Amino acid sequence: MAWYNSIFKNRVDEEIKAFKSKGDKLLTFNQASKKTGEGIEDIHLVTGFGNVGLSSFNMFYNRYINIMFENELARIKEYRSMSQMSEVADIIEDAVNESTQEDEEGETLKLLIKDPDLEENENIVNNLTEEFNKLFYSNLNINEKLWDILRTYFIDGRYYYERIIDQNHPTNGIIGIKRLPTETMDYNINPMTGEITEYYQYLTEKPRRPANKEEALKDKNVVVFNPEQIGFVNYGVYGNSKYEILGYLDKARIPYNQLKLLETSVIIYRIVRAPERLVFRIDTGAMPMDKAMKFVEKVKQQMLKKQSYDPTTGRLTQEPEVLSILENFYLPQSSDGRGSQIETVGGNAAGFTELDDIYYFSRKMYRALKYPLSRVSAGQEKREADVMFGGSNTGEISRDEIKWAKFLERQQKRVCNDFVELFLLHLEFKGLKKQYGLTKKSIDVYLNPPSHYKEQMQQNFLATEFENYASFSDREEVSKSFAMKKFLHWDNDTIKENVAGFKKDKELGLVKSEDSY
Repeated sequence: MAWYNSIFKNRVDEEIKAFKSKGDKLLTFNQASKKTGEGIEDIHLVTGFGNVGLSSFNMFYNRYINIMFENELARIKEYRSMSQMSEVADIIEDAVNESTQEDEEGETLKLLIKDPDLEENENIVNNLTEEFNKLFYSNLNINEKLWDILRTYFIDGRYYYERIIDQNHPTNGIIGIKRLPTETMDYNINPMTGEITEYYQYLTEKPRRPANKEEALKDKNVVVFNPEQIGFVNYGVYGNSKYEILGYLDKARIPYNQLKLLETSVIIYRIVRAPERLVFRIDTGAMPMDKAMKFVEKVKQQMLKKQSYDPTTGRLTQEPEVLSILENFYLPQSSDGRGSQIETVGGNAAGFTELDDIYYFSRKMYRALKYPLSRVSAGQEKREADVMFGGSNTGEISRDEIKWAKFLERQQKRVCNDFVELFLLHLEFKGLKKQYGLTKKSIDVYLNPPSHYKEQMQQNFLATEFENYASFSDREEVSKSFAMKKFLHWDNDTIKENVAGFKKDKELGLVKSEDSY
């Protein structure tokens, strides 16, 4: 890790370089920090940070900082448990599959050059495209890694990976990435800027979070990384501090737990209420009551072993050599036929057929996960698909499908923002970032859209526009050029280009002379 320190020792952040005072004088980092106000970044760092003195730091640390890290581990564990539920697992798989679609060329990730000056330079475009393909497709094999990246992101609410270079030949750029287990990772935040100052990886099962970087460097069970070494993508929703990351599954925690509880209760109810019970009246003759009860209990133990339901496995558990069914009744009966009586008490037969409560919380869970309810079986969920968005003009695309697609596009953007930083770092090692004057605003990286609803809507709207144009273009009182501008939204250049196209078609023999415009 010393090579990172030497390479980035004198590095100054671009945003700080560009920051100027009212007098147009470049400020130093310390000067800029002093002018920083207490904005949302500061408030969202640590709960109660300003309410304790330095003498109480150890108590504050143990009460808040270390507890927050332990809570994050518990949160990740709960998310992973939720992801094992079949319904949640299917939703996550759909989200990942739709977010990592390949195009006709087998590519999932694309480069977009936004700087118009760079875009006009064919040599620069070719060089950047070559480096992009070399990094993501040759070095990283991104088509294979993307599925794992997105799946971990949707489950854990975050994803960490280490950026690998050849220490002997750093000018080769990024040569690979290594996924880091989420539960082992942590970070520190600069309270003045809200930026991550270093990452930690814990090598023990139950670590104690270091109070600062110096303490972490002394701990052999902690690996310290500089920010440039780690790629970090998170869901972007925080709890009481920026150390508390609320993942994609967080909103579904309550309906998930309610649904699991209801499902378990229904199964237990059916197991308990459904089987037929038998009443065994055991002849005890003239035995005294205490001896009669012992005799009945002895017969009972020979006849029956009780079954129970395990909600974690969904199985009935029982002892071997069971001779009878669940919970029969054994009653002593005297020689003259006298004995106890059994009557049915309570119970609700509707519990066998009415599952509205389960459907209700199931729908709540789907909504919490932003999943289109129109994809859920209408018969199973006792509902119809959502109202279609836009009617026939958009090919009957349901509104929840559009919301789902837009949600996935936002998550793709979060992942791609990190890939932009990774690519710029690669170009910095290669010396091309400085040579071409590249910044985050110069380029963009994007994934293929999760659905084609935009194209479908555009095609349907275009068809409608041509229908309107055809209706008016043949009218004597409406000129064709006006109709083109009004209904096709063409400008003069487009109209001229279209006219030139007719002449070109004639030259190529594509149309007859009398068919030309």
